[in-house]
Amino acid sequence: MRLRPRYIRDRLTLWYVGIFAIVLGVYICGACVLQYWQLMNELHRAEIQELETIEGLLYFAPDGRLLLHQDYHSHPQSRRVLDDFLEVLTPGGQVLLRNDRLQGMDLGGAPAPGEGDVGYRSTRMRLANGAPVLAISHLHILDGKPLLIRLAYGTGLIRDHLFEFLVLLLLAVPVALVAAGVAGYRIAGKALNPLEEMARRTEQITARRLSERIPIDNPRDEFGHMARVLNGLLTRLGESFEKLQHFTSDVSHELRTPLAAIRSVGEVGLQEDHSPEKYRDIIGSMLEEVARLTAMIDTLLTIAYADSGEVELHRTFFTLNDLAQEAVAVVGVLAEDKKQTIFLTGESRFHLSADRNFLRMAVINLLDNAVKYSPSASSIRLRISDAEKSGDGSRFAELAIEDDGPGIPEEKAARVFDRFYRVDEGRTRDAGGAGLGLAISKWAVEAHGGVISVKPRLPQGSVFTICLPAA
Repeated sequence: MRLRPRYIRDRLTLWYVGIFAIVLGVYICGACVLQYWQLMNELHRAEIQELETIEGLLYFAPDGRLLLHQDYHSHPQSRRVLDDFLEVLTPGGQVLLRNDRLQGMDLGGAPAPGEGDVGYRSTRMRLANGAPVLAISHLHILDGKPLLIRLAYGTGLIRDHLFEFLVLLLLAVPVALVAAGVAGYRIAGKALNPLEEMARRTEQITARRLSERIPIDNPRDEFGHMARVLNGLLTRLGESFEKLQHFTSDVSHELRTPLAAIRSVGEVGLQEDHSPEKYRDIIGSMLEEVARLTAMIDTLLTIAYADSGEVELHRTFFTLNDLAQEAVAVVGVLAEDKKQTIFLTGESRFHLSADRNFLRMAVINLLDNAVKYSPSASSIRLRISDAEKSGDGSRFAELAIEDDGPGIPEEKAARVFDRFYRVDEGRTRDAGGAGLGLAISKWAVEAHGGVISVKPRLPQGSVFTICLPAA
């Protein structure tokens, strides 16, 4: 089972301590390497200085033996050469001098080709007894005879010193990690305090308090961005709740009217006996209200599916010209009853990739409204045109529907596509509308990436425009 801290503050503290431990480990390793390098360099320089001293102490005895002046230093502590590993050979490999510390062991074996000819040659090796040493060799001329002098210092003292240095650093690691953990915990807590405050304020916001907002102390940091996002979410939720309340109220009102009519007609029909023809009229009236109620419920279901994103668009390729002609053929019967004339002008050369049924429903709803609210013997004009955006080369097909009706005031034009909204409550209800046709038209157009709008037409009337992107 994987153990994971529950709170972000604890996880941040552990991450901080872990990263700090890694950095501290890298630092300790680097410090030890640097310390070792410095000690080895100091040892190398000390060997060079002592080898130069030894060169001045060597001499040949009358019998040809190579000896070392041991009375050169007046102070016993200055005679360090006696504690070094010293070996003097001829270029051919004959041993001329070996100090007692070597105990008969050789210091590197036979001379290598060119060993000590130029400068000081440094070599790390182990003696026969396993002791690690740092040896340097140098070619020296004494009384006209070449001598290869080898001098070595043991590196065990350096290792002991380096081990002590490492232990000293490691002893400080637990204290440093504990201090880092405490500091990291406090820093993480201080950094997360705004988040806890936002959570506390958000918990206090209910459906009745959606107007409240989370304060933003610093809008430029991450918490400020989160607060702006939450405030935006609260704004959208508030708008959705408000729309839902209006929608529920409007639906209740719309359902109450046909139900009340059905009940009223039924109660009146039961109060006294009627002829079969009268009962047929009563039943017919009730069926008309039921048909109106069924149509409204079907429309509400379509809108609900559209809002939930469950409506699947079956796209085909067609032109706006064909779509407009189909809509005119459907609504033309209603226009003939009012002796109205529908004119279709213009042409689009662009094809659309869209759901033909939904777009036809949108155009039919607009045409139906134009016929419904335009006076008898008036004209309704449909204009089709193409448009292109010069910036990105996007192409659009436009359909404008002009009527001679009473028009829509500019202050109400922004809400005319809202559900159940009526410019004139009494007039629209008498005409049989539920205030949902334009809402469905707006959804159908926007679902295809288009735009629908309305503007007044002078001297009277309105112009509804649909703009759809070309395939």
